[in-house]
Amino acid sequence: MKLYSAPGTCATAIHIALEWIGKPYEVEHLSMKQMKEPEYLKLNPSGVVPTFVNNEIPYTEAAAILFHLTDAFPEAELGPAVGGENRAEFYRWISFLSGTLHPYYWLHFVPSRFTTDEEGTEAVQEASHVMIDKALTQIDNHLANRPYMLGEKKSVVDALLYPMASWGYGLPKPTSEYPNIHDLVKRLASEEAVTNVHRSQGTHPKV
Repeated sequence: MKLYSAPGTCATAIHIALEWIGKPYEVEHLSMKQMKEPEYLKLNPSGVVPTFVNNEIPYTEAAAILFHLTDAFPEAELGPAVGGENRAEFYRWISFLSGTLHPYYWLHFVPSRFTTDEEGTEAVQEASHVMIDKALTQIDNHLANRPYMLGEKKSVVDALLYPMASWGYGLPKPTSEYPNIHDLVKRLASEEAVTNVHRSQGTHPKV
């Protein structure tokens, strides 16, 4: 198994999941330039990370990879089994994080992609902060009566939330102002698995 990643990106979620699985794997950290090279584009035509290769089959898109890992390694209990309790919630929150929250961050980090007005990037960022706050508030409220996104047990939903919540510590309203998300990030950051991921990336927890 091999993961193509980049430090601090949502590929961190797959890296955490692989640590939880506990089987041998490789990680190659790519630069933006390397993601556009022909050899990598054969694996992932989008030229982004993550890409996960298992039994010579490449998987792309973080949500799809996390679904694959959950079902391919049931013994790791990365999420509810197909047909099991909370499977619908599992689909819901993976989709929400990858399809709703993640795109809001693009408007913050690369606002120039979302306006043709050279002086309009500040307004795009401001709009992104409103949308990120709305999404994080929804997640924080959901976590009010449960330690993890799906209840009493952690899952790859939490692994996917971890990098996205970490990005928020640099925003005008930082992640620390969402107490339930902040507590979850702190719990995950203290785990040996997550420490190993940060060591591999050359990064540090935001908390």
